[in-house]
Amino acid sequence: MCSDQVVPHFNGSGPIHLWKFLLGLLMDKSCQNLISWTGNGWEFKFHDARQVSRRWGVLKNKPNMNYEKLARALRYYYKTGPIQKATGRKYVYRFVDNEFILNSI
Repeated sequence: MCSDQVVPHFNGSGPIHLWKFLLGLLMDKSCQNLISWTGNGWEFKFHDARQVSRRWGVLKNKPNMNYEKLARALRYYYKTGPIQKATGRKYVYRFVDNEFILNSI
C-alpha cells in the first residue's frame, strides 16, 4: 500500500513538476498499486488513476483534480516534455527524454 505521504521523495521546497511527481511514485515500490513500470523501457501504467490524480491535486492545492485534468497536463508534455502516450493503450505512458530526466533528479 502506498504511503499516505502525498508524494515520496518530495520535501515540499519549491514547485514540483507532474513528471517528477509521477517518477517519485514510480520509484516508491509501495505505490505499485497506483502506478508501476510495465517492464518495457521507461513505460509506465496507471492502475488507480483516480488516486494518483487525487494525490496530485492535494500536492498542487487543487481539490477538484481528476484524471481528465491530470491527463490534460500530461498532453502538454507530448511535444515539449519528457512524457508521451503509448499508442493504443489506456493509462499507459512513457518517459522519452531519459537523459533530461536523469540529469533532473
